[in-house]
Amino acid sequence: MCGIVGILSKKGENVAPLIEKMLSCMKNRGPDGVGLATEDEIIYSNTFDKVFFSQTTANSVLGHSRLAIVGGSCGSQPFVSCDKKLVLEHNGEIYNYRDLRRTLETRHEFHTSTDSEVIIHLLEDHYEKTHGDLLEAVKRTVFQLDGIYILAIREQATGNIILVRDGIGVRQIYYGENDRFFAFGSEKKALWKINMSHKIHRLLPGYAMFIKQSPSEGNYVTTLHPITVNTNKSIRSKYPILYKDINSALNAYKDALLRSVEKRVRDFDRIGIVFSGGIDSVIVAYLAKQMVPEVICYTSGIKDSNDITNSIDIAEKLDLQLEINELSEADVEKMIPEIINVIEDDNMGQVEVAIPIYAAVKLAREQGIRVMLTGQGADEIFGGYSWYSKIVQKFGYDKILEYMIKDVQLLYKETLEREDKITMSQSIELREPFLDPNLIDTVLKIDPRLNIQNSGSNEFDTLGKRVHRKLAENLGIPREIAFRIKEAAQHGSGIHNMLDSIAIKNGFDKSAIKNTYLEQLNKRELMGSSQRYGHLFETEQIWNIEPHIQMYLEKIASNILPTISK
Repeated sequence: MCGIVGILSKKGENVAPLIEKMLSCMKNRGPDGVGLATEDEIIYSNTFDKVFFSQTTANSVLGHSRLAIVGGSCGSQPFVSCDKKLVLEHNGEIYNYRDLRRTLETRHEFHTSTDSEVIIHLLEDHYEKTHGDLLEAVKRTVFQLDGIYILAIREQATGNIILVRDGIGVRQIYYGENDRFFAFGSEKKALWKINMSHKIHRLLPGYAMFIKQSPSEGNYVTTLHPITVNTNKSIRSKYPILYKDINSALNAYKDALLRSVEKRVRDFDRIGIVFSGGIDSVIVAYLAKQMVPEVICYTSGIKDSNDITNSIDIAEKLDLQLEINELSEADVEKMIPEIINVIEDDNMGQVEVAIPIYAAVKLAREQGIRVMLTGQGADEIFGGYSWYSKIVQKFGYDKILEYMIKDVQLLYKETLEREDKITMSQSIELREPFLDPNLIDTVLKIDPRLNIQNSGSNEFDTLGKRVHRKLAENLGIPREIAFRIKEAAQHGSGIHNMLDSIAIKNGFDKSAIKNTYLEQLNKRELMGSSQRYGHLFETEQIWNIEPHIQMYLEKIASNILPTISK
């Protein structure tokens, strides 16, 4: 994993000093090295040094900071093709890179053992076969990749750049422009740092964006609308039901899950788990423990919170190594500005979910963990949320898959970008077994009747994820753990109530805040699933944004976001 940035001047200005600003504000994304690529040269350094950045003068620069997970210390980016025609920056992880490399070794000279170098040579092959059609070469390349990625590819002869995002959207890239520059970066703060705070966009999952430089027209940069790239790993709009009985569903799911976890932990002797005591993180930890010599689970929350209590109980029963970051009110209050800075958001729903994850990941960083697994995605693909049963009651099983697919498609926006920023703030790479494209493709072909039960009454199926839970039991996880209902992270960790207390202590009293403030919140980007499903519960939102907490967070954010943009 790493940090990626790029900037192109529309007026022929030297942009190298701006690249330094953009990369420096994301140092934690890539503490193991930095590289720059211009039209004329590629240079590398082991440290962020002003002298290093001053070596380059150019009106178009790609910048990269590296977190070394695969390939050790010899994988500095950007990479250049053998024929020097193409330059690549890659943020992500390619799980089939060894197989791809074997098909390329007879035609290309490899200098590292990284997955990123495999991509540049694969791209070079397709570029040659398509007679220099860069977009078609990119399409053919990503079709062969099994993994998560952001790619920034530059054609050296023209200066043209293509940005590509994987079909699930596990990693993100933002872009923007003004009258002077077009720029992009792994986080918004990279753009804020160069005073590009308005009209920042994210590249959507499964899309590519072509940026064309026209030196003959005064270096004017033309940004073409993003176009869909058939990555062979994107979420489809519809899935056929192939698994209609529990045994076939369990067998298909087990095979896909084991392969997904195995590819994400191979070659590691030590790995961490973002652990909450819910079945999603439990099953990931349980399987990883059978594949990796040392697996450490990390959880956090206030003293005696349900998440901590349950995690201790489960760790003892399953013989899992557990580390706990117990938070006091003072800890949480101190952490709030850090969280807002890291996730680049002051929305209450995002902040209160982020706090326990951030605390767990921070402890993992202190103990030297470099890669962690998470259980994110299981609720969406298995129908684990309470509102899914409500959808079944109102619309029947024919509609439920449409809603679940939509939720998976929107995970990038509501969950994945937040958690990438949290883990990368601690220089830790996060991997998501439940978001493996093959696993998603398998699970969404399971008859939803097997996961969400409809009794025909007005009662909800508050359990959900029944195939998921049954497999956990079949694997050896005790039934009382596999079928335990878990609270949302902000409640199970005790963070929500603590935020309430902190807001009141700082003068934001519930009784002093008018209800009309909620109307203002509706105009903002709230947690999407709350907006999409609130009407099913005859309420505006499932998660009620408490105005006094939200106003407190906005007050804190007002002292942070302007600082970021300077």
